[in-house]
This record gives sequence, structure tokens and C-alpha cells, in this order.
Amino acid sequence: MFFSVIVPVYKVEEYLPNSIESVLNQTFSDFELILVDDGSPDSCPQICDNYKEKDERIKVVHKENGGLASARRAGIKVAQGDYVFNLDSDDLIENDTLECAYNIIKETNCEIVSFSYRWVKNGQTVNITNDGLDEGLYTEKDIEKYIYPRLLMDKDMNHISYYLSGKAVKRGLLTPHQLNVNEKISLGEDLCCTVPCYLHAKSVYISKKMAYLYTVRNDSLSKEFNTKQICLVENIINELYNMDMEKVIDFEEQLCRYSCFMCFAILASAAEGNHFESIDELKNNIINSLHDGKIQRADFESISLKSRISVFLMKKRCYKTAFYFLNLSKFIKSVLKRRSFHEA
Repeated sequence: MFFSVIVPVYKVEEYLPNSIESVLNQTFSDFELILVDDGSPDSCPQICDNYKEKDERIKVVHKENGGLASARRAGIKVAQGDYVFNLDSDDLIENDTLECAYNIIKETNCEIVSFSYRWVKNGQTVNITNDGLDEGLYTEKDIEKYIYPRLLMDKDMNHISYYLSGKAVKRGLLTPHQLNVNEKISLGEDLCCTVPCYLHAKSVYISKKMAYLYTVRNDSLSKEFNTKQICLVENIINELYNMDMEKVIDFEEQLCRYSCFMCFAILASAAEGNHFESIDELKNNIINSLHDGKIQRADFESISLKSRISVFLMKKRCYKTAFYFLNLSKFIKSVLKRRSFHEA
């Protein structure tokens, strides 16, 4: 068996059937589909079992809720494919994704294939993201030269894709690192697995093919924001410190930029979601954490004006001002977008 497609499942009954169908409709058929029911309280367990009865390629694992890292661990323990492809249960993959990955692997014998992302909202593409590198095969020296400098974040605020989903990874490479991810990590568990995979990979293929369709859910911005995300990112950084990062010569500098960027992203999420009640708690959480010192040491060069102003205010610990600036930026952007729509 060539591929094991692992899909952690939790409270996605609206999206799960389409996600499963996107795998079953692949033009490449040598795969197993592992659905890991992570104690989902809705109809997802029954949906998984119904599909298992229809297709012998499907395995279903039912377990108590333990989070994404726990579900992926349960999935990889029963995986038998040469390569593992992770798919989130509210997302889709293009019909030829596995075939494309197979052809690349057979041609290059690479250990990781990383595809680009197409972000889809209400059936419309709203964004496209990739690793920011030229398409092609990266061997050990290439990985060290081009991937390590942006493993966490470079000076231009660029980084490789942190997501584990959308990548085909050799099972022998992925398994020990997936099993080693701390199950208590509830934000950034992907990074805690992709980083050691890249550090130990001998070859990586970067593909520009937009094979992965990320579903932008309408409720994600307002319902998923939590000021404790600042503390959760601190947990990620502590996990990274426990890894052997000797190969990454500017690891500490990248870590400072990553810390600053993540705090900036969380602050922007709060501002864009109009979470005015969270300003004081966000400020206190950042200042009273290891992020404070790392933000002061974070160095950036070619970044957008919006990012540059925000980082400047963060370094001055003017988080309220940064919050209102980001909220105003969102308002101005929406006004300009409406005006452009009416003029068109």
C-alpha cells in the first residue's frame, strides 16, 4: 500500500462527507483512508462507520477526545502505507492529489512532498499560499541552504508552510516525530511535527500545485479567538527548545521572529474580530511571558508598512495602540473594498 490518508474527526458533521469523498474520488487508488473519531459528540462517528461499510479501503478508529495531536498519533499507529498524507476533516484535496504525489515520489524518491494551499470560502478562492520557494527537489545541501533559514521565520516574515496537512511524508520519517508530539499542545502541534521532519529529511519536493483546498469557515474568526493563545504559543516555543536545533544556525533569531509574528497575528485576529474586551488581557499575557523579551530582539527587514508599524508599537509595549491601529486598518480595507465593488 502506498498512501495512508489520516483524517482526524471532531465536530465536523457538515463538512466530513465532502472531505471523505474527495479522498475516495482520487485518480490514484492504492491508498487506505484512516478516519480517527476523536470522541466527536455529533453524528461524525456514525458517518465514519457508514463509509467504512461502503468501502474496504477505509479504517475507522474511535477514541476518547484528546485533541488533534492525539488523533493523529492514533491514526499513524495503524497506518500501513509507505507515505502518510494528513487531511483535516473540513478540508478537501483535488482529485489527482495522490497521483501527483506518487509520480513525484517515484521520479525523485523524495521523503516529503509539500503542496500549495488554495483557501476556499463559500466556493470561492480567497487566497493561495505556498512554501515561498521555487518548485523542485531539495536535497540535503539545498534543504540546509533554502529551507532551514525559513524553518520558523526569516527577516522578511516568510516561512515554509507550518501545516502537516497537504504534505505526503514517508511513514518511516514521520512516525517517530508524530508520536513524539506533546499531546498537551493544542495550538501549533503541526509545527512541532513538521520542524523535526524537515530537520531529518534527506530530500524534499516543493510543489506549486494547489492540491489542498482549505475551507475558510464563517464562524472561525469570532468563535475560536481566545487570549490564552498567547500562552499556547509559549508552549510551542518551549517544545522547540527541547528539539535538537543545532543544524539551524540562526535558530534563536528565528524563534524571536516567530514569537513576535505569532503575537502580532493573535493581536490582529482580536482586532479584526472586534474583541475590544480582550485588549488588557492580551497585553498582560504578552508582557508577562517569554514573548516580551523575544519581541524586543526580533529583527525584520522587508515587511509591509502595516506589519512594520505594528511591530514597532509592540516593541514599545503599546499594545492598545497596536490593537486600535489594526482594527482601523481592517475598517479602512473594508471601506475601500466596498467602494471598489460599487465602482466596478
